[in-house]
Amino acid sequence: SLIRHLNIQLMEKSYRGILTILYSMAIIVLAASCSSSLSYNEALQKNISRIDDSEKLDDARFLVDAASYNMLAMQMAEEAIKSGYSASVVSLAKENLEEHEEMGRELRKLARREDIALPGQMNPSHDQLLAELRSADRREFDRTYIRILRDVSQEDRGKFSEMATAAESEDIRAFAARKLDLFESHQNDLQTVDAELLRTY
Repeated sequence: SLIRHLNIQLMEKSYRGILTILYSMAIIVLAASCSSSLSYNEALQKNISRIDDSEKLDDARFLVDAASYNMLAMQMAEEAIKSGYSASVVSLAKENLEEHEEMGRELRKLARREDIALPGQMNPSHDQLLAELRSADRREFDRTYIRILRDVSQEDRGKFSEMATAAESEDIRAFAARKLDLFESHQNDLQTVDAELLRTY
């Protein structure tokens, strides 16, 4: 009876140890799936090296570009929340940050489903735009934020509009189509805030 009791205790310890290891492995896998240390170009090259179909590769390029744009929008919003002068700019930035955090989650989920590598860093042109915003004079920060966001949103809206019908993946077409309303809303909000800034300054 004592031996049986000791055997049960040993088995329980063993099971707990195995469960702990499995849990740790799951956390590592989850973290790896949710983050990426790839540069923009590294993500592109990784997709090129493992995707043979040209239409599938266009889908991958779109998601890589969308991820870079999304990172720029999020980091610009964080800067505007911290450094924006106008209350309307700060309010717009907070709203944008929430929307782009959601877009980031959707992008990662979609990329995992499609087996597409996403970058953890922006493309060089987006890096330059973020640097321009960060170096803007305090008096010009709000207008610089609005101008850059308006320009990149217009550019990326064109890509999303195209991929809403041209993407090979049905899920990517649906994702791009859903986000067109977001771009339209952004343009309207930007026009409203820009008009307010013109009246204020």
